[in-house]
Amino acid sequence: MVAWIGSQTVPLPDAIEQVAKLLAKSRCPVFSIESDVHGSRSLIALAERVGATYDHVNGRNLLQEVALHTDIGGFFATATEVRRRADLIIIVGDIAAAHHDLLLSLASTAADLSSSSRRRWLQIKGKAPAAASEPLRRLKAIEVGSSDFPIDAVLGSLRAMLAGRKTSAPLANIDTFLSEMASARFPVFVFSHLNDPASLAMLQGMLADINRARRATALFLPSDDDAWGMVLASTWMTGFPPRTGFSTGSPIHDPWLCDIERMIADKEADLHLWVSERDEARPPKRSQVPTVALVRSERPAAGALVTVRIGKAGLDHDGVVYSSRIGTLRSVAATAPSALPSVYAIVGQLEHALQGEGLPS
Repeated sequence: MVAWIGSQTVPLPDAIEQVAKLLAKSRCPVFSIESDVHGSRSLIALAERVGATYDHVNGRNLLQEVALHTDIGGFFATATEVRRRADLIIIVGDIAAAHHDLLLSLASTAADLSSSSRRRWLQIKGKAPAAASEPLRRLKAIEVGSSDFPIDAVLGSLRAMLAGRKTSAPLANIDTFLSEMASARFPVFVFSHLNDPASLAMLQGMLADINRARRATALFLPSDDDAWGMVLASTWMTGFPPRTGFSTGSPIHDPWLCDIERMIADKEADLHLWVSERDEARPPKRSQVPTVALVRSERPAAGALVTVRIGKAGLDHDGVVYSSRIGTLRSVAATAPSALPSVYAIVGQLEHALQGEGLPS
């Protein structure tokens, strides 16, 4: 176990004691979290105890995906249901590379609860789409849309045409899209990178229209499964997604007020606890507030008051993560067990040390 106060190597208990003192003195601590479900749960509980505000390390990128569920809502299925029922799969936009294997597995199986003997594939594309990767080319999906229009405009035109309305937008393979939708028993729209509200709203509006007469749904594949696990942990613990704070004692969710980057820039925060299990991930080098770093690095984080080296769930120790493949949480066993402590273990020691600083448990 390795820990540093500044650049000086110290025993782990000394580092824990120093962090506990910093947390006890802080009037407005903020937590940036990137851990498995166990680690996220423990850090959120610690945030409640010390009155901290918390967000994911990549909270800005996660915000739009969270907004899909908090602001818009809609029709969703799990990958398991899609595998068993979908006879037509429509990919919307680009899919995160982490999910290409899932799409290929869907292509290699048939829906056992459908009368169709094979799945058909379409892909809706808009302006400036990314070049298709080799795995996605193997799906042989028929492309629908136009490179002249953004994806929300393409979705709007398709929605109008499905409702029997005319549009002036010239879209490629529109007749194929309408024909496949008419014959499909259970169409599923798969998406990952729809990060603008207009596209999300138009897609769910299309699904609402279709579901007035028959079934259709969407499969949401988050760009980062680990981050989505943290979102779920936050929601079941507080009722809110990340960008939530306990400054009043009760959880308050506000995407602007609880924006940690903004809080640091505006000098509202006075202590930053930055946690990431990703290899060599580091907190911002020139942070404007005192920083405590829990990282995988073998060196102290530049500028951090305290650095603790941690293990990674599924590598150094067992853990629990979100899996898009099954649509829920799953356990992961350590593939290379080590003595490095888990985030959950470190937070447990911090909770104990805070009792000596006069903070109630």
